[in-house]
This record gives sequence, structure tokens and C-alpha cells, in this order.
Amino acid sequence: MEKMNLKKDYRMHVVVIAVAILAELIGAKTLSIRGINIVFSPLIWSMLIVFLIFMSPLKLVKREDAPSANNMMSIMLAVLIAKLGVTSGAQIEAIKEAGLALVLQNFGNLGTIIISLPIALILGLKRESIGMCHALSRESNVGLIQDTYGAESAEFRGVMAVYIIGTILGPIVLSVLSSITISLNVVSPLAAAMGTGAGSASMMTAGLGALIANHPELEAQMTAFAGLSNLISSVIALPLGAFIGLPLTEFLYNKLNFFRRKDKK
Repeated sequence: MEKMNLKKDYRMHVVVIAVAILAELIGAKTLSIRGINIVFSPLIWSMLIVFLIFMSPLKLVKREDAPSANNMMSIMLAVLIAKLGVTSGAQIEAIKEAGLALVLQNFGNLGTIIISLPIALILGLKRESIGMCHALSRESNVGLIQDTYGAESAEFRGVMAVYIIGTILGPIVLSVLSSITISLNVVSPLAAAMGTGAGSASMMTAGLGALIANHPELEAQMTAFAGLSNLISSVIALPLGAFIGLPLTEFLYNKLNFFRRKDKK
């Protein structure tokens, strides 16, 4: 069975290898805009190249290849996590010094509620905005919304919309944001590395790649901080969303809707 699958998916494997080689040959490229250095890592190039291939009439990569691609992703994520574990162990003293900051920085994810919920309501979204804005909408948040409201609910449609868009555009956005914050000295490189660990391996890798390109001398430390932060984010996302994020979003949604109805009167 495995041989049949390998033979069936040979075209996708060839495309993936070719794109990986091409992305590495392109390398990290920096776009400078008025002192702001935006770094595009090989991961970003590979995503863009595969998207173009998928959209082209050649159909070298098809929708039917998605299940096999997901299996390949799972294998490579295991390798990535092993690498992060080794790097984190080597930087254990620096991690000890950071201490509580690694945990508390995850509460910054609640900023999605304060910033995005009013915008969503202004744009005319209704209950979908609760699923969209209560967190960063990764796997654990999707499960929380499904369990709380059901798979047919407006809230679930909202969280799934952000999950899908985040999966596609998240790495690109985080790579650009990481570059901007470092260039403007908004936060330190290590703090930015912690911020990239938002619970998504692809987002973390893209953001970390941009940071390493700007500060190659801190590669080991930033990799350790990002990897551990990503692990903590994955673990804490569910209780943070269930006990703080979702109740707070519901409360603000009701309050903002109340004032909006009052203004219409």
C-alpha cells in the first residue's frame, strides 16, 4: 500500500524537492523601506512558488494531493520539534533567566480581542466575530469553539475562516511583522522570538527566519526562545481561551452590540 501511495504521489514529491532547492537557492532576501528591513525567508518563497504552481494550468500539484501533503508535514514537524528541543536544552540558562516572561507573554494573544473585535463589528460581522477574535484561532481554539457552540454555528464558521486564512497568510504576515519590530527597535530580538511562538510551527518558522536574518549572532538563543514559547502557547491556548478569552469576547460582544443598538435609537 505504501509503495502504491509513493508511486501515486511521485509528482508531488518531485515538486516539493525542486521547490525546496529553489527556495534555498533564492535564500533570505531583504526589502529595505525607509530604514525598515523586511526579510523574506526561504519558507515564504516556497509557499509562494507552490501557490503559483497550484494555480497554473500544468496541475503539477492538485487538490487531491492535500492528504499526502498533510502527512509529510506531520513528519517534518516532528523533525523540527526535535531540533528545537536540542537547541532549547543548550540554552537552558538563558531560558531560566527569562522565567515567567515566557509564560506571561502568551497573555498578549488576548490583544486580538481588544483590537479585532471592534473592527469586526464595524465591518458588519455578527456572531462569527466571536470565533474569529477570541484567540489566534489555531487547532485548540477550533476545538474549543466547536465544543462550545457546535460545528454548524456562526462562531465555528468564524474560527474556521481565520484558521484557514492564518494557515495560508500567517507565515508571511508574521515574517513581515517580525522584521518591522526588529528594525524599529520596538522590542528586543529575544522578545520578538518569544512572540513568534504563537502556537503555529509554520508561523514561528517564518518569523524566526526573519529574526535570524537580522541578528544571526543570536540564532541559538532566539531559536530556543521561539521553540519553547511555541510549546507553551500550544499548551496554554486551550485554558486561556476557555477561561479568559472566550468569556471576555462574549462580554465585549454583548456590550458593544448594546451600545450600537442604543446609538441607532
